[in-house]
Amino acid sequence: MRKLLLVLLLTTTLNAQERVLFIGNSYTAANSLPTMVATIASSANQSLACSQQTLGGATLYQHSQSNITYTQLASQNWDYVVLQAQSQEPSFPFSQFSWQTLPYAIELVDSIRSIAPCAQPVFFRTWGRENGDQANCAAFPPLCTYEGMDSMLHRHYSLMADTTDSYLSPVGTVWKHIRDTDTTINLYTSDGSHPSLAGTYAAACTFFTMITRMDPNTITDDQNLNPGVAAAIRQAAKDVVYDSLAAWGVGLYDTQAGFTVTMAFDTLTYTDTSTYADSIYYDFGDSSYSSTPNGTHVYGQNDLFTVTQYAYRCGRVDTTSIVVQSVILFDISEQQQELVNLKQLDQFWPPNLQSVHLYSLDGKLCWSSQRSNPSNLPDGLPRILVIEATWNNGLRTRQRYFSK
Repeated sequence: MRKLLLVLLLTTTLNAQERVLFIGNSYTAANSLPTMVATIASSANQSLACSQQTLGGATLYQHSQSNITYTQLASQNWDYVVLQAQSQEPSFPFSQFSWQTLPYAIELVDSIRSIAPCAQPVFFRTWGRENGDQANCAAFPPLCTYEGMDSMLHRHYSLMADTTDSYLSPVGTVWKHIRDTDTTINLYTSDGSHPSLAGTYAAACTFFTMITRMDPNTITDDQNLNPGVAAAIRQAAKDVVYDSLAAWGVGLYDTQAGFTVTMAFDTLTYTDTSTYADSIYYDFGDSSYSSTPNGTHVYGQNDLFTVTQYAYRCGRVDTTSIVVQSVILFDISEQQQELVNLKQLDQFWPPNLQSVHLYSLDGKLCWSSQRSNPSNLPDGLPRILVIEATWNNGLRTRQRYFSK
């Protein structure tokens, strides 16, 4: 028997409309980022419903203590919940970040998974201030420059995302790419901290790309920016985000179907290896089904069967399939036919014998021979095998065979 491992990769079914909640402060509220994300998505024929819970200067701690924030979390079945910290707090020394910020990032993600279990948490990785954080420069020199502050933000936002199995929306990395490649694009307002329209557009293109997993160059809405500037920002989002989605966690926590099988003649043993699935369903290809993740199934006939697993989570499904072959063991009635002596087939082929197949006990085809094209018995066979013989009358018989 040949085992055919034909894995069918099917696209995960997405909801008709993705719902996104932004939790943050003035960096999120500036130029109405959530509204802009929905608007540019619409221009690319994508439907995003974006809401926000923002408070000027709010820290993750403040949101973790806010009844309004939790009420918003419970208000809808969100697909994504975005968390944005106060602009400075993730850039502070690790000793301060580890008690002032990280615990509340973890607490908020835990709350998301409890209140809105189908939502994917996303951390909004913000940007370094245009000239660094001069107010804290003396106390912590890395904050004296944009590069130093931006590096600390990236390090600590990445840590928050990695610790909580969240996506990292690399808005600050897109900003850095733009700063490094086109100095004519001004991403800041006059305070050197908040985003200009171009800065918010860069953030919106980043979120669009992460949520839809689409090339941001499909966006046709320039948001009243110079068309050349808008195009350059979209290209930056493609270079940083779209071309490296997995680097930001996108797709890593999707439901993935997966299972392994072994066949012993007519008996299939299957083991679930799916990830991030709430429930599992199998179609064995013979009008039999099961919702048990691991088990066995016995087939009633010799044939090829397609076994399909459906892995479900939050109304989404991923599938994969494996083709197996069932070999039915002989029963008493089949033993009325004469037995086959393999070692004598090269000298004497019974006149009513059409073909012979030799299987190992795990169902693997080891050798076969036809009346019309006989072949020699190979060396190195397993100790115990099963002979399947097909006769002129169509009957198939099986018998044990000891090779040595």
